[in-house]
Amino acid sequence: MQAIKKKLILYLLITATAFFAVALFLSKTAYAYSPEFTITAGDKIYRFSGEELGFYKGRFYIKCLEGVVDGIYYDTLISPVDATVSFNPNSTSPFTYTLEKSGSGIDRQKLIDDINTALYGGKTNVLAKFNEVKPSVTVSNLKRFTVYRAKFSTNYNSSSASRKHNIELAVSKINGKVLSPNSVFSFNEVVGERTEENGFQNAVVIENGQFVDGVGGGVCQVSSTLYNCALLSGVKVTERRAHSIASSYVEPSFDAMVSGKELDLKFVNDTPGNLYIKAVADGRDITFTFFGEKPKYRYERVSVILSEIPPDDDEIVLDGEMFEGETITVRKAKNGIKSEGYLVLYSGSVKIDTVKLHTDTYKSIRAQVKVGSKPV
Repeated sequence: MQAIKKKLILYLLITATAFFAVALFLSKTAYAYSPEFTITAGDKIYRFSGEELGFYKGRFYIKCLEGVVDGIYYDTLISPVDATVSFNPNSTSPFTYTLEKSGSGIDRQKLIDDINTALYGGKTNVLAKFNEVKPSVTVSNLKRFTVYRAKFSTNYNSSSASRKHNIELAVSKINGKVLSPNSVFSFNEVVGERTEENGFQNAVVIENGQFVDGVGGGVCQVSSTLYNCALLSGVKVTERRAHSIASSYVEPSFDAMVSGKELDLKFVNDTPGNLYIKAVADGRDITFTFFGEKPKYRYERVSVILSEIPPDDDEIVLDGEMFEGETITVRKAKNGIKSEGYLVLYSGSVKIDTVKLHTDTYKSIRAQVKVGSKPV
């Protein structure tokens, strides 16, 4: 019995050895006589033979086929070109576009299938099929995000030369600004400090309820104009301050004071595309225009005066150069105001909502009168 087992084991070992020897011989023979398989992709030809080919169940295959096809894809890929947009705020047509271009790339899955089919059928070549690769950004896409959103103007025609200079300098710093989605516009950061070193001049400013001379006078009219355009555009205003005295160039509760580094006007581009700002100061009007995605609503501003605050008694200033009985009103009295600002949202002609923005209190101004004290 032991002898039979030993003979059986010996037989199996001899059989296995013979099998592997034959398999090895056939494999080496297959490699020795393996065909050269070619893949033509456009003007490029890729050749595979020898160790690059595997042999299984009597058929050849390309080793690491998916990786090979990926390599061919990227080697022959003609990448698409996205459309671009340029913003020139000083042009009558502020946006210019470059057209997109489609690319091309091989159909990877089809090439894998075609290679396997060809090798299975004993063929030695295959032609790769190309598909169009479309660009991610088209002119049509870009035009959706470069439409008119809002415009707002205030008049500064009667300003002094130095005030006009300050206004036009500040406006020039804002003109052409482009805000990407979720970015914040800071008036103080964009315009910079209002100093003589930065080109600003002395002009009348409001300070602690008084009109006084200060470097950068007039810049608050720029920030107020911009603030109203931001409101009408529907973007989110995150920081705004009212003046201590009501301004003449916008309605109560729609001014926006900026001063130093602390008091700022800020708004965020909460739209999915860029926000483009065109700013013009032509010697008469300050005009801001916003472009971007078409807003969901149309916006209207409403200023409501809740009450007026009477001024204190006139300030009397004796003047020894004027005769007794003579008077000159140097500064007229002006009532103070308590007001509220609202933004009304419309969809077409249908009123959707009314949003209260803020309540403001503006100081009154008492008159200043010069009274003569020189004897007649």
